[in-house]
Amino acid sequence: MAGIVRFTDCPPVPWKNGAGTTRELWARRDAAGDALIRISVAEIRGKQGFSTFPGIDRVILQLDGPAMVLTIDGTPHRLQPLTPLAFAGEADVVCDADDTEPAHDLNLMCRRGSYVPAMERIATLPGQSQNVGSTVTAFLALIPCALVLPLAVKLQPLDLIVADGPVTLRTEGAGGFIRLSAKGGAP
Repeated sequence: MAGIVRFTDCPPVPWKNGAGTTRELWARRDAAGDALIRISVAEIRGKQGFSTFPGIDRVILQLDGPAMVLTIDGTPHRLQPLTPLAFAGEADVVCDADDTEPAHDLNLMCRRGSYVPAMERIATLPGQSQNVGSTVTAFLALIPCALVLPLAVKLQPLDLIVADGPVTLRTEGAGGFIRLSAKGGAP
């Protein structure tokens, strides 16, 4: 089964530490309401400390905007556009970006020991299919495109498709996506 999340339907909310804003696109929560898996897009301007999430494994990917440098526990990492970077949620992280325009980053957070996060960029040709197995898999559109799920749906940039279990996604035209996956179990 697959669901569609429209980026424009997700309002920006403050970070846990109040230093920035994010749009939560999708989350799977436990009975207490804590996130087991969370997918969001954050806006970064200038220098901001990230919120800490003990016991969470994170993957970040810069979507657009000026260059971003993440300093993770004292070590700087220059983000390469559309290239994921993994780090522990309890790490001390400061992001530094030019504040003349916002940068946006995609975040995948998974509770350590319950799910293992992964993220990769994929490009599809017209009619190409993506088979999704039994893990939770999401596709974030990078360009306007159309998918056949079994029903046709048009996606705008940053719209998300979430598949929980087996499903085949086929593009009608060329597509560009970030595939996010969360496999159950410890690494």
